[in-house]
Amino acid sequence: MAGANLPAKKYTKTSPTVTRLSFESTGSATKFIDVGLALSKINRRFARSGVYYYINSVEVYNNEQGLVDIHTLPDTYMTKNAWNYAFKQFQKMNSFVDTPRPKWHDFRVYMSNLHRTTGSMNPVMCGINFDTTEIDSNETFEYSSLTSADSDGDFNAAGTALEQEADNFSIHMLGPHVGTPKNWSSIGAIQSYNTVREQVSMAGTPVTHVDLPTDPLMNMFDFSSEEFLNDVASNLAAANDMPPYPATYLLGEQTNHMSQVARIGTESGINRIGRAAGFCAPLGLICIDPSDFSGDYRIVLNLAAGTYHGVYAERA
Repeated sequence: MAGANLPAKKYTKTSPTVTRLSFESTGSATKFIDVGLALSKINRRFARSGVYYYINSVEVYNNEQGLVDIHTLPDTYMTKNAWNYAFKQFQKMNSFVDTPRPKWHDFRVYMSNLHRTTGSMNPVMCGINFDTTEIDSNETFEYSSLTSADSDGDFNAAGTALEQEADNFSIHMLGPHVGTPKNWSSIGAIQSYNTVREQVSMAGTPVTHVDLPTDPLMNMFDFSSEEFLNDVASNLAAANDMPPYPATYLLGEQTNHMSQVARIGTESGINRIGRAAGFCAPLGLICIDPSDFSGDYRIVLNLAAGTYHGVYAERA
């Protein structure tokens, strides 16, 4: 009977998803991958950008000797809090108008200003004889633009009158702001977060009284001829009043504050496939930084399977 020889339905694949993402490029120029963008394009399904995606492994195919470094955003509370602060401001900005939100409305940020000027790589599908097809929806995948209510106060072309136009800018995670006050091109989210958060006191805490080591009640049990208790009290009063990290500086304020998650090497003729273990990609943003590459190469990401449209992801 037709259909009788079938496997038992003990497992149901509820969300068939391409989790093996391939990207192709040429030369040693720095490239960027947006996992949310790639998943959306190749699976024809909206995948959010502001989530943490997990990669099981990464592969590099290349027919020449060279290295490629793979970087992500620092996986720290600073990255997470900065994104959430920027997202809160983005939501507040949109709340001022009653215009319905677009169906695929999302908060999308760049990894760095270089990512903003370079763009994101499109995934490819493979054919025979080493042929590939780039998957591009030919639709606009727009990174978020923020509009400031603080008008820029620019003069008109004649220089005679102020044009009170709103300031529009993009947002990137790593590095400083780009532009000038009221004429920003792109805002560094981590730098902005550091500016608005409470700073650790440089004076040191806690503050103890200068007479603490000789206080009568403090010295009630001062039975040591070596002034044991006095020394301990002095050490506690004087040591570790300052944080063991830069008090006014956040990881991610500089463009080169990326986390290196892999370095993969290839050689001409042999070992043309390099592999590295998996990693977490905060916000799905990955930097591909090849060295000594002149020809074509391919990057393959094997994403962890899960319940979010077939992949494993966590909210920022």
